[in-house]
Amino acid sequence: MAVVGAFARVDPKDVPATRARLEELAGVSTFDLDEPPKVGVLIEADDIDAAHTILTKQVKGVEGVWGVWPIYVHAEPDTIDEEQVQQAVADDAC
Repeated sequence: MAVVGAFARVDPKDVPATRARLEELAGVSTFDLDEPPKVGVLIEADDIDAAHTILTKQVKGVEGVWGVWPIYVHAEPDTIDEEQVQQAVADDAC
């Protein structure tokens, strides 16, 4: 099991609809942040690779999402490669 916390900058004209679209993704939930138009994103997946795919392919592709940055990663010891996580976080900072 892997959990990734991220924040997404979203179109300020479409925050509720963008959040609804994010919530429709399997394993994805959203939460409020104190900095609109940013939305917190929580991804739960079987392993770090699956979480990374959800973040980079699905969350980033949602209409209204302008950018997404991972800020927290937790994975069970047998599902994580520490070097891979560090590289993924560095690569996804956009």
